[in-house]
Amino acid sequence: MKRIVLCTMLLLQSAAAVYAQTQAFSVDITAPRSFYTMQKQPEWCWAACNQMMLNAVGIPETQENQVVKLYGQLVNRGAGTNYELARMPLGGRYENEQGETVNVRVYISYGRFNDPDVIIDHLKKDIPLVMATKKHGRICVGADYVTDGSRSRITRVRLMDPAGPREQVVEYTMEQLTEAGLIGFMTIDLQQGEM
Repeated sequence: MKRIVLCTMLLLQSAAAVYAQTQAFSVDITAPRSFYTMQKQPEWCWAACNQMMLNAVGIPETQENQVVKLYGQLVNRGAGTNYELARMPLGGRYENEQGETVNVRVYISYGRFNDPDVIIDHLKKDIPLVMATKKHGRICVGADYVTDGSRSRITRVRLMDPAGPREQVVEYTMEQLTEAGLIGFMTIDLQQGEM
């Protein structure tokens, strides 16, 4: 019996030590309302999210341009139940606000091990992410996370919805998003110059 009690005590102490070494942090985009836009058509959440990501990094873009790049014409049509169609018009060569050529590379994740690090890194750089269920996409502008120094775990995210309410940031736990059918996230990386 003493051995069981001793083992239990050691386990509790080691769990307490690990918990004590875990730290909590928050990261938020500096001015998310500066690039917020409402979706212009009922099925254009994907186009509005693409526009917001590009506008956030200084690339002037419209939802209409994104729709035409994908479908060849203006149609009220969604991008499907994953990121593949929304990715197609998002990536490529753009001109930024300073007139410089910028190449946009798209990063899509469906639950990889490095997801928390990518999310945290992009938010620290003021680059938003799209987080979507099979029915709707929203822009991630902030997150809370815990880390033990080597691994991080996202606990909460702050999202802006292109369908409204206008410019409102709503907080969700990761459990809430997972229960709502979160399929992953999409974000961008920039490269200057010609490719």
